[in-house]
Amino acid sequence: MAIKIIKRVLNGIIFLAFYFTNCTLTAQAPVSFTNSNNLINSSNYSGVAIAIADMNADGKDDIIRLEDARYLNIHYQNTPNTAFTAYDFGMISFSFQWGICVADIDHNGFNDIISGGAYDNLRIIKNNGAASLIQDTIPNSILYLQGINSSDIDNDGWSDIFACGDLEESRAFRNNQSGNFTYSPSLISTATDPISDNSGNYSSVWTDYDNDDDLDLYISKCRQGVNDPQDPRRINMLWQNDGSGNFTEVSAAANMKISAQTWTTDFGDIDNDGDMDAIVINHFDPPNLMLNNGDGTFTETTAGSGLLPTLDPADFFGIQALFRDFNNDGFLDLMTTAIGFHYLFYNNGDGTFTNTRNPFGANQMQSLAVGDLNHDGFLDIYAGYANGFNSPSSIEDRLWMNDGNSNNYFTASLTGTSSNINGIGARVELYGNWGRQIREVRSGESYGIMNSMNQHFGIGDNNSIDQLIIKWPSGIIDQINNPSINDCLMVIEGDNCINCGPCDDYVTTTNNLIQDEQASIGIMTNGIVTDGNAINYIAGSYILLEANFEVEDNASFHAYIEVCN
Repeated sequence: MAIKIIKRVLNGIIFLAFYFTNCTLTAQAPVSFTNSNNLINSSNYSGVAIAIADMNADGKDDIIRLEDARYLNIHYQNTPNTAFTAYDFGMISFSFQWGICVADIDHNGFNDIISGGAYDNLRIIKNNGAASLIQDTIPNSILYLQGINSSDIDNDGWSDIFACGDLEESRAFRNNQSGNFTYSPSLISTATDPISDNSGNYSSVWTDYDNDDDLDLYISKCRQGVNDPQDPRRINMLWQNDGSGNFTEVSAAANMKISAQTWTTDFGDIDNDGDMDAIVINHFDPPNLMLNNGDGTFTETTAGSGLLPTLDPADFFGIQALFRDFNNDGFLDLMTTAIGFHYLFYNNGDGTFTNTRNPFGANQMQSLAVGDLNHDGFLDIYAGYANGFNSPSSIEDRLWMNDGNSNNYFTASLTGTSSNINGIGARVELYGNWGRQIREVRSGESYGIMNSMNQHFGIGDNNSIDQLIIKWPSGIIDQINNPSINDCLMVIEGDNCINCGPCDDYVTTTNNLIQDEQASIGIMTNGIVTDGNAINYIAGSYILLEANFEVEDNASFHAYIEVCN
């Protein structure tokens, strides 16, 4: 039996919260999916770039797709399991679009669309609501685009753009706090060491892998025709953020320096221990399933994970990889696609996965986007069937609705105020009898796709939730006690703040961090735990301290102490 304890001292008042983390989640059977193209009144033939996001601010996921990879159309979700409402925008480029992401770049309450392709300017489709969309391009943005993200790189409250360049260095574009963008090399440099032309960037993911409350960057690199595994153009990069917008490449130290022609990587907490693990999909080597050690490093656990031999590189040239909980049992599953193959691996809850019987019909999907497309609390898939790596095919897209089961769920939809309006980069934590599950809000994932920004949690047969905690990029922390199960909760930044008011100048620091200490559970008085080890306390400052304690039955727990004076 493990215990989670949170202690807060606010103006001399002590707040305690205990979480007994007996595992009450049980990995469960697969779910089935139903072809629901009857809900969409027009056919579509996508390449790779597909998106799911709320486009009309009604809280429901909509489908953003590109007919022939060039003609934009949006299908708006209505009441559950009724026909979507279609909107055709028309051609956005003569070039195939290979990457897409969605964010409210001008903070007008409606999400906008960003896309790009081969030697094409980045396209902005600005959304003014009521199906009023206007196209623009970003100056100085011609590049051979692969993946693309929107992320608040400089944490100024406005989401920026990071574009992966296949034949050149990736580019960052700063949001001028108006929804317009300027190429800004000072946001981040991703130059290689040793020196190269910095090309080979296929996909990127912004994630807080080291749990220090800022976004780091992992780039999957693949350079066709480069056979030397020591060539930096094919070696993945992990850029660690120091919290002040300075990035240092640390892939070797983190054991994430992989040179196997990686196409895509996803991060998610597959073992529910509170940190982000990773799946790395390669083209000429097996995938790498990397377990986060909680100290800024990773351990590979591919062998014995159940992913092999199914994802054998002789047959599997991966395109997409996503961690999502499709059967709502509380464990993140793995959906992968490749040229001619797709697989859905269910998480067994013990660090291993089981490949399920194909639930998606005879045709093999090559790309996909994930969201709740009938608002029933189960994740659905919109699938594309491309040719080659990213070109449209003659196979029609399909909407695969999740048939669900009896498991419960919870969904959080975020609106930022001090942070960017989408809450991109926020960490969402859900506590209950199972302990903790974590999610991150992202825009643009895997290889050129966009998934719902609503944060979805399966909770199995648990019928209550203890606490929802949201850590916003601004530093604000919202806490909501006992949110309802089977609900999509709209959360506005600061409405349930626990570090506002007298703690307006709250900061988080790793100074005086205590690790691997042992102490009995005691009472905190003036920053001291009696009958246990002393907790460092600095009057007039605010410190987040973490310590591992030992309880009588030898089960470990963490104590998070926030001091506001």
